[in-house]
Amino acid sequence: MLRVPALRLWPLAVLLVACSEKSPDPGDEKPKSDVVIPLEIKPGDFVAEKQPMKMLGPGDAIQLVSAPQGGHVIHIGARVKGLGGDVVNIQTRLLDPTSHEIRMQEGRDIVMKPVPGEPEWKEPDLRSVSQVTHIPACPNYDVSPILDAAFDLEVVIQEVDGPGQGSSTLAVKPGCLQTDPSKLAQCKCECEPNYALGKCTGT
Repeated sequence: MLRVPALRLWPLAVLLVACSEKSPDPGDEKPKSDVVIPLEIKPGDFVAEKQPMKMLGPGDAIQLVSAPQGGHVIHIGARVKGLGGDVVNIQTRLLDPTSHEIRMQEGRDIVMKPVPGEPEWKEPDLRSVSQVTHIPACPNYDVSPILDAAFDLEVVIQEVDGPGQGSSTLAVKPGCLQTDPSKLAQCKCECEPNYALGKCTGT
């Protein structure tokens, strides 16, 4: 009988051990949970820092506000019920009510705080305008009107570190609501259709 020297068997044993100790395949990891917790959302128009939001209803006017960098924007926030955390991503957009095309939009991560007297609801930290979206609206280079025109406002909220998400849509009309005559004139001029550079100089 032919004998196999024991010395020749140990490399095979080492190879078998090495194969049995290979690192796990990334594909073996358990998939993340796809559970979604629905949120209840009430859109709001940010009026001013440290002031309550104007909660919006169907057909309400939303104010066009002068932006530091020029032009006019729309500040939109929301009250949200069902949040497990304090940081959310908010996306707001104005849609054409007929074609549902996005006309303008903006989004950002913001910090939410409990609503005074309603702890089950949270709203943006109203001490800073940075905690609401700034939808760029004017100057209006388009041929379609913005002032007093009908849009669908869509607000989408997603928890940054949680499963909560939801959306709300309602009809709104952007408007120049300034009380100062010169600021009102500037807003109306910039937000009329077919804006051209220098059109509103001196208004």
